[in-house]
Amino acid sequence: MKYLKNSFKNMLDFFSGTSAYFRDVLLMHGFMLFVLLPLLASSTRFILKQGNISYLSYDTIPVILTRHPVVLLALIIVLLMIVIAVFFEYTFLLLSIFFIKKKEPIALTNLLKGTLLQLKKLKFSTILFFLFYFFLVLPLSGLGFNSDLLAKIKIPAFIMDFIFANRVTIIAFVILGYLLFFYLSIRLIFALPEMILRDVPFRQAVTESWRSTKQHFFKILGQFIVIGGSILLVFIISSTVILSVQAIIETTFPNYALVSAVIGMTLLQFILLLNIVFSTVGIFYVTIDYMDDQGFLPDLPQWFFDQPQQQKKEWTAIKVGTFAFIATIFGIGVGAYNTDFLSRPSLTEPLTISHRGVDAANGVQNTLTALEKTSLEKPSYIEMDVQETKDKQFVVMHDFNLKKLTGIDKRPNQLTLAELTQLTAKENGMEASVCSFDQYLTKAKQLKQKLLIEIKTTPQDSPDLVARFTKKYRPIILSEKHILQTLTFSTATELKELEPQFYVGYILPFNIVGPPVSNVDFFTMEYTTLNRNFINAAHNDGKKVYAWTVNDEDTMTRMMFYGVDGIVTDELKLLNKTIKTDLDELTYSDKLLHFVIGIG
Repeated sequence: MKYLKNSFKNMLDFFSGTSAYFRDVLLMHGFMLFVLLPLLASSTRFILKQGNISYLSYDTIPVILTRHPVVLLALIIVLLMIVIAVFFEYTFLLLSIFFIKKKEPIALTNLLKGTLLQLKKLKFSTILFFLFYFFLVLPLSGLGFNSDLLAKIKIPAFIMDFIFANRVTIIAFVILGYLLFFYLSIRLIFALPEMILRDVPFRQAVTESWRSTKQHFFKILGQFIVIGGSILLVFIISSTVILSVQAIIETTFPNYALVSAVIGMTLLQFILLLNIVFSTVGIFYVTIDYMDDQGFLPDLPQWFFDQPQQQKKEWTAIKVGTFAFIATIFGIGVGAYNTDFLSRPSLTEPLTISHRGVDAANGVQNTLTALEKTSLEKPSYIEMDVQETKDKQFVVMHDFNLKKLTGIDKRPNQLTLAELTQLTAKENGMEASVCSFDQYLTKAKQLKQKLLIEIKTTPQDSPDLVARFTKKYRPIILSEKHILQTLTFSTATELKELEPQFYVGYILPFNIVGPPVSNVDFFTMEYTTLNRNFINAAHNDGKKVYAWTVNDEDTMTRMMFYGVDGIVTDELKLLNKTIKTDLDELTYSDKLLHFVIGIG
């Protein structure tokens, strides 16, 4: 009972400090979003451009490592800058909460100077710890502070789908891994505060954090659950109330629907702002509060007293007028933006693309029978996969190992096309023969079905694979208006160079720094990190954007709301139904819901 009472008290104390958190959190977020992140992104693009490298991806990293030492060195420097920036952000916010807990106001200039003083503690061993803790432990454990620099570090949905669609042992290892990282995140949580607030050496800080959390793991965890759960609950309840009120107004007072929606969106923006502030400082508050309860929160540092203390400034009539003027201009700007957001047309009709040629598990992926069934649904394109065989032909197959579908523990490029087409693939309680790319093309032509052809490459492929593919299939691809895509950046650019009339896409597993600069025509993006900013940037470059793999109605509608040009799905019937029913103008409450879900 005492523990619950203390947890509730800490929760109230946490929320009562809202006004004190605002200045420092918003300042740091603004600096990261509008200064540092654009600077780092521009620097990375500039460095890659100097090495004639169009984009940083998994298939260009080996080229950088072996052929571009100067580019590699420059990128390492950028990485170090990111590590230093994360440390600076963490330190700045930790010190801010520390002084709030001590009830000692500190001038912004003093806080910045105090933060800069901590940079001297950055050593090689400390940087390695940061890389481990900030870029591995915190993201994977789900425990961390809301840093814009770390926001893109997440596991895409397609990887999780792959993991949980496979053997129980793999799932068990993944769960154990999550538990391990979560455990480490709690046990090491005081290492950085010890270094920063008490000037403890790196090794000693790690040792003391490990020792001090040994008997209090669940107590610290409970604090995070109470604080984090409270933030989530407040956000959900307040957002639900606003959306519900808007829905009621639209039904009973439709003439006032737009006005109420603008007000509701403004309130939602304020709630989202509060959520950013609370989620950012939550980890710091729990850490400082625990150190204070255990009696090892240090006294005010010497540098605080060495800095000139800021005198309290009185609010003069000029200052009040200036503040009112800025607030009015800001309010007009927000109101105009919200009105435009809510008034403009909301949904775009995307191309419908059947993933691996199936719809709602109606057959075996990448087979002729599935192609025939799915084409009856009239998709814009049927997406399918092509790989090179041992005898330099092309087979329709997605997996790099045949065992899952055929029971043969070999790669497709270890067998000839004749051997492959003798195999039977089994899936979804059905079976069908493995087919050649030529057979698939012939059947698609008979059905008048356009294809999205994904070329899957492996290290064992022939050096002239793209050239041979282009020479052999150029006529039918152009005449039947098929399009192409690949996960390999060099393959995408080579296809476009060899045949400029090809319509070529590059598949992106996740969105890090926006669309790459390239000669391709479209990007296919995994939907979990896809947002309106990426789509707008791609459209400004004259590129289309397809989302994959989207299998539920809410996400389909959200992707259309973002303005995607195509949706790749395993549920083609559902996508067709969603387009037919949801393509009409959304209600204001629907738009507000999508704004909340897809902010950023």
